[in-house]
Parts: sequence; C-alpha cells; structure tokens
Amino acid sequence: MTKGRFPLKTTLTALLVAAFVSAAHAQSLPGGFVYLHDIEPSIIQDIRYATSNNFVGRPLAGYGAGECVVKREVGLRLKAVQQEQAAQNLSLKMFDCYRPARASLDMVRWSQNGHETAAERRYNPKIPKTELFRLGYIASRSQHSTGAALDLTLVDLNADNSGKYDPSKTYADCTAPVEARLPEGSVDMGTGYDCTDVKGHTAAPTISPDQRAWRKRLVAAMARQGFVNYAKEWWHFSLPGAGGAAYDFPIQPRRN
Repeated sequence: MTKGRFPLKTTLTALLVAAFVSAAHAQSLPGGFVYLHDIEPSIIQDIRYATSNNFVGRPLAGYGAGECVVKREVGLRLKAVQQEQAAQNLSLKMFDCYRPARASLDMVRWSQNGHETAAERRYNPKIPKTELFRLGYIASRSQHSTGAALDLTLVDLNADNSGKYDPSKTYADCTAPVEARLPEGSVDMGTGYDCTDVKGHTAAPTISPDQRAWRKRLVAAMARQGFVNYAKEWWHFSLPGAGGAAYDFPIQPRRN
C-alpha cells in the first residue's frame, strides 16, 4: 500500500515545487526594478505594446504582460505625482514603461518591412515609417530599456472615459479632433499617443489653448518630481540619473 501511494505523493510534490518555481520566475525582476502596481496601484495602466492597439498593430517582442515595470526610484516619484493629481480628481495613465531591448529591435524590423497599412498611417500620417528613426521619433536603443523612461498621460476621473478601441472600426489619424481619432480614455492632449507628427511636439503651436494647458499641467507635475519631457513627444518623460544599462528581460505577469 505504501509503495502504491509513493509515486502519487512524489508527483504531487513535484507539481507543487514546479508551480512555486513558475510563480517565482514570473515575479523575478533584476535588482532595482519593480512593478508599478506594487508601488501605486491607483495609477491607470494601458500598456499598448502588449496589445494590438499600437502603431505596429501587434504585441511587440518581450511584452508578455501589460504591466508597467520601472526602477524603484521612478515608481516612488510617480506615486508622488499621482497623489498630487488625485487631489484634483485626476490620474496618471501609463502607456509604456520599461521596454525590453528586443522590442526596440522589433520596431526596427517593422520600419524596414517594405509596406505600410492604413492602420499604421494613423500614427504617422505625414512621415514614411522608414524615416521615423532618422527623425528621432523612434530609437533602436531606447531609454525605456533602462527602466527610467515613461510614456503617459492624464485622466480626468470625473469625465466619461468609457470609449474603447475597436479593431474593426476605421479611425481618423492621430492629429484629428478627439471625437474622430482612436479613443484613449484620457484628457485631450491635442493628438493621440505615439503620434509622429509636429502636432505631437510638446510645444506645438497648432493645438488649442485647452490642449496646451493639459500638456503644461502634465509637464509641470512631472518636473516637480525631477522628470524631463522629450520635446518631440508630449507623452515621453525620463528621470535623469535613474537609468544606467539597458536591459532585455521580458515583461511577465505580476503575481497577485
């Protein structure tokens, strides 16, 4: 009888150990990196490169989960920004955080694949995608891979943010009025996220006073915590000194 039960017990033990190792592996991050949700769960996350709702039209290499991963110092400073904005019924919304280096190489391959779809052109209506790297809109070596760069916007928590991306629907390009372009559930910053157009430049003169005010609010809030905006992208910020080497570990699900 004991002999008959032993293999089953051994098998169950092995399965439990394997499950524990798998869960631990899903949580493992290099030193200094954290899941933003563990630092400040109230920050909204819409990690677009983990979905098909981005300029490539599919999840990028290395994005195994829609989780914002950052250096711990970056996360703590984002928490401070969030607390300040929450007092005004606003929230940060993350579009991208740490980016595996392989994802940037995936972008390079995409730019060189020799064709552009109508959906892709929504993000770069006036610039051929082969020119995006030369013009500084995309980098083959991104600060995102250091864990110290971020793409984000603001959400008015009192507004109707129920609009969702519908892949079967045809949207206007990213420079169109907010009612016509792809919904992002955020305030109107004048263009959509990842809009490679001069209108997406932070200080673009062609946006409305209200749109300019929202951009200035975001830049000022981030600056109070030491973040610096990239002039060609109103959504992109980095924290000087917090980066260092680039990493290529994949983004895996956070264990609850």
